[in-house]
Amino acid sequence: MSNVTTEQRLRLIQQVRSRYHENQYDLSNRERILYGKSFTGETPGKTDQEVSDADARPPFSSFKLRLVVAILLGAAVISMDRNQTKIAGITSEQIYQAISADFEENIEKMVAAMSQDTSAGTTSEQ
Repeated sequence: MSNVTTEQRLRLIQQVRSRYHENQYDLSNRERILYGKSFTGETPGKTDQEVSDADARPPFSSFKLRLVVAILLGAAVISMDRNQTKIAGITSEQIYQAISADFEENIEKMVAAMSQDTSAGTTSEQ
């Protein structure tokens, strides 16, 4: 390797970089075809500054908002229970009963009705 000149090293580096950029371009094209966008964060032919902020932002998630609402509603029910207050004529005890209602019997009836409909449909077809 001591026989290699600086010019040859520069050409080798350019070739490696060129191949790397070609591979990145191919990869982003495949991602665009499969997923509709590039997940690498790089857009071929554009610099990092030209990539729009919309592509860089994660998709909207309402999880945090739902979590805050659930915590606030839970705190409201606990506050209603401790202060023995009613909201729109509903007590905290009624809320607890609605939350802990056993729907197993209704589900069993529904499954039984569905299985009877299915078995009746297969016997009428024969």
